[in-house]
Amino acid sequence: MSIKKMTLKKLFVASSIALSSSLVMANGVSYDYVQGGIQDYDDQFDGVEFEGAMSFNQNWYGKAELFKGDTNVGDADVDRIRLNVGFHTPINNSVDFVAEAGFEDYEVGGFDDSGFNALAGFRGMASSNFELGGYAQYSDVLESTDLTLEGRYHFNRNMSVGVEIGNDDELDNHYGANFRYSF
Repeated sequence: MSIKKMTLKKLFVASSIALSSSLVMANGVSYDYVQGGIQDYDDQFDGVEFEGAMSFNQNWYGKAELFKGDTNVGDADVDRIRLNVGFHTPINNSVDFVAEAGFEDYEVGGFDDSGFNALAGFRGMASSNFELGGYAQYSDVLESTDLTLEGRYHFNRNMSVGVEIGNDDELDNHYGANFRYSF
């Protein structure tokens, strides 16, 4: 295992511990939003990602993700769709535990496969404007686990920008930035 991967995993564990401790929170995080952004998977591929989530009730929500990009070698198209059902519940007044499961479909060049994915992690407000999240996601199609950390700055109740860094044991490191509108 490379030093880069070990450092990212240590950062994920430290952030998860910090999120599960008592942080000051002015407002809760939203599970009703649309967002768009860019993703870069090191030397593998990069592209744009669109995501939307909507609450069914106090604890359950649905989420759809669409990624469209190109590989960096061979210039093949990359398409990923995920349709998940999620559950969230407060751990304390600052942090939610989040779990999702659902369908995913990957198309890369001539490769086309579908299966399930599952995610577990934490989301919470570190201050009135700054949100932190840490997640582990398993992909049945890629047979890989992805550890991701995200930070989000809220301009107001509806608009925010986010950055993320992660490591997928199949796709290596990835980075992203996005804009979110919460409703």
